[in-house]
Amino acid sequence: MATPNIKRKRLIDKSLPPKIESYIPESRLFMQLQALERKLDTKIVRKRLEVQEALGKPVYKKRTLRIFVSNLAANQDSSSSSAAANASSMSNTEADAPSWTLRVEGRLVDPPGAPPKTRAPAHKFSEFLNAMTVEMDRSTELYGENTVQWRRGAGVPDVDGFEIKRRGDEDVRTVIMLDLRTATDRFKVNHPMLRELLDIRGPITKAAFIMKLWQYIKLNGLQDSDDPDQIRCDAGLLQVFNTPIVSFTAIPQMLQTFLVRPDPLIIEYTVRVHAGEYHMAQYAFDVEVELEDYSPVSAGPLATIQARSRDLASIDDQLALQMQEIHNARSKRDFLRNFSEDPVAFIHRWIDNQTKDLEVILGDRRHALEAAIGAIMAGEESGRSGDADAAKWLKDSALYNEAWASEAVIHYVAAKSEELKQQQIIQQQQQQQMVPQQQQQLHHPGAGQMQNGLQHH
Repeated sequence: MATPNIKRKRLIDKSLPPKIESYIPESRLFMQLQALERKLDTKIVRKRLEVQEALGKPVYKKRTLRIFVSNLAANQDSSSSSAAANASSMSNTEADAPSWTLRVEGRLVDPPGAPPKTRAPAHKFSEFLNAMTVEMDRSTELYGENTVQWRRGAGVPDVDGFEIKRRGDEDVRTVIMLDLRTATDRFKVNHPMLRELLDIRGPITKAAFIMKLWQYIKLNGLQDSDDPDQIRCDAGLLQVFNTPIVSFTAIPQMLQTFLVRPDPLIIEYTVRVHAGEYHMAQYAFDVEVELEDYSPVSAGPLATIQARSRDLASIDDQLALQMQEIHNARSKRDFLRNFSEDPVAFIHRWIDNQTKDLEVILGDRRHALEAAIGAIMAGEESGRSGDADAAKWLKDSALYNEAWASEAVIHYVAAKSEELKQQQIIQQQQQQQMVPQQQQQLHHPGAGQMQNGLQHH
């Protein structure tokens, strides 16, 4: 009866009875070793997960995005008043009416020492935006809707800048709100006390937020010595969480209430229509953005290890192919060498091997049966018993009762008859060749005696 597959416990999973410590005081060392091994296993698993996460996580580099705001003015008449211009603009055609165009553009600033580029930049301005909203401070009765919005959508191509064209001959105050897009999700901490405790000055990722809180807990010794999972809040954290004791596993869920979307970047700009055909803001705005870095050098040692692992796997594949080619060359050499030493015997062995392989592939034992029957019959005809085991197996076998057994016997008898017929033909040819020689000796008896005499001398 098969025994059940019982999973054996590891040493760290086994526990000693409490009474054994009174009899064997050294058993406490075993329990301490168990606790130490559990901590070691936990650290190994944690480090392994960190390494796997680091290998699969892309590396980002920080670049500076410079934003430019400007406007164009067309068909503006500085001498005419605003009312007269509005009246005339209603009668003019669309092409002749006074108008202005607001332009918002951006590009990445090359790092110091970088060579000049000869081709178009690979990144567009809209790649770094989730949305853009422009609010214009002017009368809605005369000009209608004064808010323009753009949002990122699927299949929308990226552009280097945005243009908003409107009719008018007056300066317009605008507010441009840019919702920046980051490679990693960043949030704003909406609790002032928490920002002050953790020294958070701007948007932060979720992982960095939890790490800062953990550093604050370790620095102030807020972890319970008896139960490390419990955090005893000080006066600052008590105002944040409103409870004296917090479970560390519940902190990530509790921090969700303190994280909100970061505020958009706000740029105020006044469209100048009487300052010439082109007017640009006095300042440009620099924003720090993140780009994925594909360089193996900047990715650090983990990327180097991953690249070397791919190289080693490629080398292993090449070695396997080379070993296969060496094996094929050796088989070819052995084949040709055996053939050169004894071609006839080699061909016979090769045919026998091919026949056996064909029988195995086709599952047909007819040829083997015919050969075995022929061997037994040949042994009986020559008076030899042959192989006793093979003969006994063949005589007691049920192969003779199969449908193809009679056909095999017919093939063998036909082959044997053909062989006997060929032997008889050869004997007749030999006899016919002997008859002329005997007749020649009868007609010239002296020639034979002379030949014998010469041989005798």
